[in-house]
This record gives sequence, structure tokens and C-alpha cells, in this order.
Amino acid sequence: MAKDTEKAPEGAESPKKGSKLMLIVLALLVLLLLGGGGFAYWFIMIHGKENPAAKAEVKAEPEAAPFYTVLDPFTANLKDPGVALQTDITLKVPDEKVDADIKLRMPEIRAQILLLLSNQQSADLMTTAGKDKLGGQIALAVNKILGAKQPKEGVSRVLFTSFIIQ
Repeated sequence: MAKDTEKAPEGAESPKKGSKLMLIVLALLVLLLLGGGGFAYWFIMIHGKENPAAKAEVKAEPEAAPFYTVLDPFTANLKDPGVALQTDITLKVPDEKVDADIKLRMPEIRAQILLLLSNQQSADLMTTAGKDKLGGQIALAVNKILGAKQPKEGVSRVLFTSFIIQ
């Protein structure tokens, strides 16, 4: 019987050790869940809210729908002997007010564009870079006539809708 009494205390201690181990595992699991929840809350609070600078950029980007002013076709002799350019030009402007200003000053604008066109070499206009450069010159000239200090106030882009060199 003495042996039976010795085994009983060991058996009684065994469930206590298992209970402690289960309690430790449960405590670690709770800490892990709380830590994960805290991290998720922090991540959502930091990254979920919009950055004020990004919000300002988003507000600055949406502009009114662009307005396009279509000019009558241009035909001009280039610097090269016997070579002519025929082109259709459309101007991208911010609003109808600028469109109205362009129409009021159309003779002056057409004259300035014709001077720019007739001062070009055909070899320069064969490349995309040459056409882009000419478009930039036209935009600057028209904005100068309109008194626009920035492209946002006048012509922001010159679009060639037709471009034929003969």
C-alpha cells in the first residue's frame, strides 16, 4: 500500500503541471491576439486616414473639363524653297473666357502663328521633337498676345490635328 500512496501524489501533481502549461499557452495566445489587434488598429489609424498633403494634391488635380478652341487651317511657305506646310491647330484652354479672348484677338493670333510657321525648316518639322517645339512656340506667342502669365491662364497645349508638308 505504500507504493500506491506514493503513486497517488505523483498522479495528483501531473494534472497541476498540465493545468499550468495550459494556462501559460492560453495567456500567450491572449497576448498574441491583443498584440495583433493593437498592431491592426495602429496600422489602420496611420495608413487608413488620408494624408493631408495627399488630400490637398487630390483637390488641386481635378480641374474643370478642358475646353478646346479650333482654329481655321493654316497654309504657309517654309524657309525651304518650294516647300509648304498645311496644318490644322487646336488650342487647349482652361475655359470659355479664354476661348472668347482668343476669338477677339484672332487676326493678331493668326498673323503671329503664320510668322512662326513660315520661319521653320521642313527637316525640323519632320521629327516629333520639332513639332513639339513649334507647339510650345505657338503657345508662348498666343499667351503673350492674351497677356497670360501662366499656361493655366491661357493656352496650355497646342494640338496639331493635321500636319502636311509638301
